[in-house]
Amino acid sequence: MTDKGKILAFPHTAAIEAEAAAWVARFDAGEVSAKDQAAFQEWLNRSSLHREAVAEYGTLWSEFDALRPLTDGGQAGQEAGTRHPAMVKQAMPWLAACAAVVVAVVGGTVFFRPAQPSRAAAKLERHVPVQIFYETAIGEQKKITLADGSSVILNTNSRLNVDFAAAHRDVHLVRGEAYFEVVHDKTRPFTVHAKNYVVRDIGTAFDVHLSKAGLVEVRVTKGSVEVAPANGATVPDAMKSLGVLVAGHDIVLGRSVERAEVVSSADMGRKLAWRQGQLIYTGQPLGEVLADISRYSDIKIELADPALASLPVGGAFRTDQIEAIFTALENNFGVHAEWIDPQHVRFTSSLEKPSSRN
Repeated sequence: MTDKGKILAFPHTAAIEAEAAAWVARFDAGEVSAKDQAAFQEWLNRSSLHREAVAEYGTLWSEFDALRPLTDGGQAGQEAGTRHPAMVKQAMPWLAACAAVVVAVVGGTVFFRPAQPSRAAAKLERHVPVQIFYETAIGEQKKITLADGSSVILNTNSRLNVDFAAAHRDVHLVRGEAYFEVVHDKTRPFTVHAKNYVVRDIGTAFDVHLSKAGLVEVRVTKGSVEVAPANGATVPDAMKSLGVLVAGHDIVLGRSVERAEVVSSADMGRKLAWRQGQLIYTGQPLGEVLADISRYSDIKIELADPALASLPVGGAFRTDQIEAIFTALENNFGVHAEWIDPQHVRFTSSLEKPSSRN
């Protein structure tokens, strides 16, 4: 028989989640007295929903290098090589509610352990704003996994600013080159900003190179991308509708389309061999080869004889052995590497006598 004098109220989940966030924030701040612990224990014992509410926030915290005694730190800091306070800028009240812990009650005692990923936590993670940067030194390459599962390979002397939020995934190539393999999500567009142009993912893998001259080169290896001028960019009318590029397309953008071509998969692989730490040339002119090599070293490279600029060069070289490339050019292509000082090499014709390196 039902007792009509009593009403069973279902728990208000939003209120429970808010209370869970407050408890996690308090524990994280270290302002927990014995009285607080007892109150927390009582709160946990009210229902499984209360315990699950803390777990739902669990996995998010480890993404932001917080609660270091409880986690191993954020991946972004590890990938970037060094930690820096400015690398992560989130709303602290939200982060305080997302500590990577699950609270378990055993024998009346509260224990903390790293949380296992949950479907709800993964869903919530999409709404956490993330602003972070990655960069490489001259001669360095680095592979990064972003919070959405997309991967990036940064080439030498590059910087990438990442801005993820609930409705967008924006990355800004500040300098250098990056190869992207994007996890497609039509509800959160993935957009690469480079100089005056944006490249939007349509389910793809692609490379974006921002040269020192300010040119933007886009190479598509899989799927397709949409290329368009950035908002507010001053470009000619002919550049305002660039359209979609599919796999095999290689385009260079400046004030106009500097170059647009469809290349074979073999040629695309050659151009992107830097991802495997290689530089491969198949008859490119020496001037172009030296300009490319210079990206991987802080040695000043000078081509003294303009006539040598068109000399075709072929071969495969390692990006971490730049001076070996100089030797190979001397031995096989009739040029001399004349060392002006340890940080300056001048290429001259083989008819000229080279000076010894200081």
